[in-house]
Amino acid sequence: MNSKHFWRNVVFALAAINLLFWAWNSGSLHFLGLGPKPVQEPHRIENQVDPELLQIKPAASEAR
Repeated sequence: MNSKHFWRNVVFALAAINLLFWAWNSGSLHFLGLGPKPVQEPHRIENQVDPELLQIKPAASEAR
């Protein structure tokens, strides 16, 4: 086994793995049915409060 060829092949393999991971992560492989599952949280969107509907009222005075 020639050390020079071994390390060259290791670098090529790591570069190919990195490229495949990038393609998978960016969604470029969706046409093959591969890719990360999209994160969906519709219940969080339904529970959001509209800030324009909030009204700030002065604090009630304390009874003495």
